[in-house]
Formats: sequence, C-alpha cells, structure tokens
Amino acid sequence: MINLKIITALIISALIIFGVYFFVSMENATQSGNSIKILGTGSSVIENNIIEIRADGFFPEILSVSVGDEIIFTNKDKNNHRIISDSLYLSKELKSEENFQIPMNSAGDFEYYDALNPNLKGTIVVK
Repeated sequence: MINLKIITALIISALIIFGVYFFVSMENATQSGNSIKILGTGSSVIENNIIEIRADGFFPEILSVSVGDEIIFTNKDKNNHRIISDSLYLSKELKSEENFQIPMNSAGDFEYYDALNPNLKGTIVVK
C-alpha cells in the first residue's frame, strides 16, 4: 500500500513539474509585428525584418515592411543559398550562418527565390 502511494505521489509530482514547465514555456512565446518570437525554449528567435533561410524554405515566406526598412536574410541551413529577385537584388552565395542585408527603398511586392534551390520562394511586401 505504501509503495502505491509513493508511486502515485511521484507521478503526480512529475505531472505538476511538466505542467509548470509547459506553462512557463508558453508564457515566453509572444507574437510581435511580422514575426513570432519564442524566448527561452531553445528555439530560434525570429525578429522583425529577418528572413531565415532553412532547408524547407524561407521563414517567414511573406514579410511586410515599410519603405526604408532593411531586410536581413540569414542562412540557418547547412547548405549554401543565393537569394535572387528579378527586380531587386542578387546576394552572394551565403554559407551557413552568413547574412545578407538589403534596404527596401521602394514600395511594391518583391518576389525572390534561391538560385541554388529554385523551389524555395518568398515575397517581401513593401508599403
């Protein structure tokens, strides 16, 4: 009988600890502007006007900014990438963890893609 009470107490304690951890983790997740920031959970922190290049695409895939804002592409993939837009820019080949910055000086919708992996596409909306 005592063993059953100890096991029950341990299970309840573990559930409480897990619940507190989950609640604290969710409290640290906030939405801000065009991006979602997740703090303190081991995830990447995505800030405004930063586009991450990942193996499965751009994050965010569509980003809205104001005229005069600067966009930063950051390669979070282990493979190299090169950002191309027919109307705007061409980055150098970005190695893992390298960045590419570009000022958005005119309004419009600017589609871009990865020259090394053309299936990866995104859009920057400048207002």
